[in-house]
Amino acid sequence: MVGARSIVVSGVKYRFDCSGFVEASLASAGLDFQGSARDLFATARERGLLHRRHRPEVGDVAFFDDTYDRDGDGRFNDPLTHVAVVTEVRSDGTMELVHLGGSGIAKLAMSLRDPEVHKDADGKLLNDYLRAASSKDSHRVHHLSGELWAAFGSLWKSPAVASWGAPAVGLLKMVGQNPDRFARSE
Repeated sequence: MVGARSIVVSGVKYRFDCSGFVEASLASAGLDFQGSARDLFATARERGLLHRRHRPEVGDVAFFDDTYDRDGDGRFNDPLTHVAVVTEVRSDGTMELVHLGGSGIAKLAMSLRDPEVHKDADGKLLNDYLRAASSKDSHRVHHLSGELWAAFGSLWKSPAVASWGAPAVGLLKMVGQNPDRFARSE
């Protein structure tokens, strides 16, 4: 899926945008969620599946604010502009996510322990750039994934889902990950 230019799951074509990618990822896991980043956020909140823990679970949907100036007013005031799927949480807290951005479907690094750091002193990538820099940006405008993160939604834990296994395995396969890497005890 990384690098793809269209999204089709079980014969259904999804919008080629970030929320369409998340819808397709969830559909590949047998889950039916539809809508924009705002809609997915509202669903997670309504079902009690929204959280702001700094250590999400594989399969969680990450929500981001202010990834672009949606209303064109030049201000940093655009909530819920982007979504991604968590595919790995490393022991140091750095996460790998997959999202659909300006370059298509791609991996994204994020560290909520160091949200304002792009790379550490050893050159390890902690946070990818998620908002493009503009000459109009003030010094207060954030650009890194950790800075723009708003919340996680564990939509795969929806009451309609019987266990962690099938949804998470479907999500991992959808984004090109080997589910065996993430085996956990129930």
